[in-house]
Amino acid sequence: MLAISSGQIVLLIVGGSLLLLAGLGSLVLRGRRPEPGPDIPPVMKPGPSDADLETPILQKLQGWGVVLVAFFVVWIPIVWLQEPTNNFKQEDDLLTASIQRGSREVQLFSEDNQLGVGCVRCHGPELRGGTVIQNGTDPVTGEPKYGYPLNLTNVCSRLTPDEIRQTIEEGRIEQGMPSCSIKFAVALDDQQTTDLMNYSISINKKNVPFDQNKCLNPELSSTATPVAAASPTGGSQG
Repeated sequence: MLAISSGQIVLLIVGGSLLLLAGLGSLVLRGRRPEPGPDIPPVMKPGPSDADLETPILQKLQGWGVVLVAFFVVWIPIVWLQEPTNNFKQEDDLLTASIQRGSREVQLFSEDNQLGVGCVRCHGPELRGGTVIQNGTDPVTGEPKYGYPLNLTNVCSRLTPDEIRQTIEEGRIEQGMPSCSIKFAVALDDQQTTDLMNYSISINKKNVPFDQNKCLNPELSSTATPVAAASPTGGSQG
């Protein structure tokens, strides 16, 4: 105790006094605590009086009702006005994701790109027409027949979106292009077909002017023609 300074002694005295006062206060408050009444369930307790129901409680409920009505009067028009913009944004996001998947599908299949279908194998690395491929033999002459992979970067100058989808789904067997749709017991489902179509349309925006683009120009879309057989030039058909 001799080593304790005078400041520390003061702190000990103050601390002890506070603890003593806290203990005495708790004893006094405990002695003044009212005795608990009967334990009545809330559902069995008496309800508000008629005077309370007719004025304070009723006014409180009516006030909250007015507040909620005012909130919905403002909130519903705001949501309604924003809905078209939100819908367009969602459609753009879905289209962007579809185009990104399509850009991967046209590439070769690999461990890193398991969406790959391999369109570049025939249509070339830039989809501008690839290597001539043998497509069976002529049943009459017995000579080999060849297919001519076409330029897909300007396909919208010749085909509408529906015709592009038809070509992907049904293929062009006489030219060496197989069917790619699960509808014909092949590999791709409808979403994958749509992704390839959307990607094809996206790369045509840069190469095909709007006034010649059957994929984007509504006036030209109405002039759809049957999917014709391609010529050996590698760019005249799609």
